[in-house]
Amino acid sequence: MMERVKIKSAFRVLWLSAVLALGGSFAAHATDEVAGTTEVEKAREWIGAWAVDEARPVVDRLLAADPESLDALDLAALLAYYEGDYDGALKTVEKALAVEAEDEQRQALRLLLQQTHDVTGQFKRYESDHFVLHLHEESDGILAEPALAALEQAHQEVGRALGYWPRRKARIEIAPDSRSFMAITTFTLRDIEETGAIGLCKFNKVMIISPRVMARGYRWLDSLVHEYIHLAIVHLTRNKAPIWLHEGIARYYETVWRNPTQGERPDYLTPANETLLATAVAQQEFVSFKDMEPSLIRLDTPRQVQLAYAEVASAVDYITRVKGPAGIREVLSLVNRLSTAEAIEAVMSVPLDGFEADWRNFVEGQGLTVVQGSRIRTYKLAEEGGEPPAVELDEIQSEIARNRTHLGDRLRQRGRLRAASAEYRRALRAGPNSTIILNRLGETLIQSRRYDEARPHLDRAGYLDPDAVHTFYLKGQLHHEMGEHTRARNALREALQINPFHPGVYRVLGQVYEAIGDDAGVRKTREVMRKLRG
Repeated sequence: MMERVKIKSAFRVLWLSAVLALGGSFAAHATDEVAGTTEVEKAREWIGAWAVDEARPVVDRLLAADPESLDALDLAALLAYYEGDYDGALKTVEKALAVEAEDEQRQALRLLLQQTHDVTGQFKRYESDHFVLHLHEESDGILAEPALAALEQAHQEVGRALGYWPRRKARIEIAPDSRSFMAITTFTLRDIEETGAIGLCKFNKVMIISPRVMARGYRWLDSLVHEYIHLAIVHLTRNKAPIWLHEGIARYYETVWRNPTQGERPDYLTPANETLLATAVAQQEFVSFKDMEPSLIRLDTPRQVQLAYAEVASAVDYITRVKGPAGIREVLSLVNRLSTAEAIEAVMSVPLDGFEADWRNFVEGQGLTVVQGSRIRTYKLAEEGGEPPAVELDEIQSEIARNRTHLGDRLRQRGRLRAASAEYRRALRAGPNSTIILNRLGETLIQSRRYDEARPHLDRAGYLDPDAVHTFYLKGQLHHEMGEHTRARNALREALQINPFHPGVYRVLGQVYEAIGDDAGVRKTREVMRKLRG
């Protein structure tokens, strides 16, 4: 998730205001080589491009020349913030407030710095070759190892895809709860639950919310990689890329870390995305690129948000099909020096409006269809004690299917597995594409040891909703019971990519490791289970 505000004034207050606004990132232009550019303007441009290494000597010179200069102090506070030195940033902005205390934007900056300082002050630091990760150890310590492993894999794959090899380690922060996440990102509760804002690249860092606090988890490792790609784009383009290109590249490549690709396309076209695009074609109701500014989360409805993501990933797919993977790298290289419209025209040989029209023709020509039962991504914060089963049943649209499923649940609770499976089959006839019913039936058949019957139902559920942790958990159980240990391990590992706090996944995974003689895997799962219990 990226947000931006374009700056058209060089005045310090307006510039600082834009940094603090929800559109905190903004377009930066390389004016440092223009004759007559002042040191203050140079520093602003470098910080706006998140080029902290270039900004540092300029800001140091300004402070040396006048330690009480408000321009210098404001710039120094922001630069320290972008460098991850929250303590230094807070002390510096307080020096500026001692000189002039009435400035509202400076007071807002101090509030943001104080909130960030307070939240992250409780974090533990982890480090790998290319990343520095900060998280709350007691609640989220188990996330550190898989997060850094996925990010290091992304470093290689994103580097190959986009040509980005960072000079300094990227800063990653995982907020332990919604209040902390909102404090460090400036997001609201509406942003999280209604538009799916569970990750953000802003202020020269990557921030996500812990999957522990989401009712159904979420693809948190993909989200980390998605936000890292935003960071790469900012540094490759000096923060000049438009939102549609930002989000398109990030969504298209966010899964590239999972399986190193040798020329294979990342699979962005999930059943939900295909359905969204097919519906947009049928109704001729696309979200235009210009309407995506300043952020996708500012669109009117969650469906529009998810449609916009599907559109821009498809637009990037179109570029790669026409120009190959090098086409995206060329666009980003040109955006660094030209306008986006000029860059697209240079690479795709049509004006930007023509490119958008050509892309829509490409979508219409793909023969996409509505996949009945597919689910768009939804995000809900977990409630105390978890989400009751009745809430899940309410999602079954057919009243007949819902009542049959409820009866099946009651029979299964009484141990009447054959009768329960019969009711679930009747429910499926009324709601044939419900992942909830498919999983209930699959689980009951596993308990009845009717494994071959369970397999197609779980496969169908996994296809319709590839973000459902319970489906992968059940598939892991199924494969383990059938002695298919490699498949079981892969399914359970994928479950942990969605909810790494699911104790049942670790229990079965430990059994799988034990079955294949992986002593290190057994020790690791037992250690995680101890931490979860503790």
